[in-house]
Amino acid sequence: MNARLDSAPLGAAVRISHIDWERLTDDEGRRLREFGLMEGAEVTPLHRGSLFSRDPLALAVGRMRVIIRNRQAAAIAVEPAEAPEGTGA
Repeated sequence: MNARLDSAPLGAAVRISHIDWERLTDDEGRRLREFGLMEGAEVTPLHRGSLFSRDPLALAVGRMRVIIRNRQAAAIAVEPAEAPEGTGA
């Protein structure tokens, strides 16, 4: 699976596999890094915008809640997060 964060299912933890930094401005890239959004980070999409829009996207990053734009999420490739060892999943 090489899905994008903007289409990841809500409530399901995913791992960031790649960020297309070229699609983001320098300020956007800096902001994502400050939030801990880097390759290998695990995030959980929580909810999307309003009834009429999928923008913005709320994420859980560790114990933080972060809001990013759908356009920014489209630059982030994700894969399913692996279950912790010993869970049998």
